[in-house]
Amino acid sequence: MDAMVIPLVPRGGFTVRRVGERWELVNSRHYGRTVVLKSWPRDRHTEAFEHCYRLNGRTVEELRAAFR
Repeated sequence: MDAMVIPLVPRGGFTVRRVGERWELVNSRHYGRTVVLKSWPRDRHTEAFEHCYRLNGRTVEELRAAFR
């Protein structure tokens, strides 16, 4: 399978990456085999980023401000 992986900010422990037609939440501090904690369809990217920011101890408002 050919997969393009694009890790996205924040990198404080949890990261959202796009693999094919889905977004995946992974623990970026985990060494060795990557474990996907949750995945979303490509069109639900907002939910994926919000979830990632909350897990990293940041607010959704910070996410929205980062993309203005």
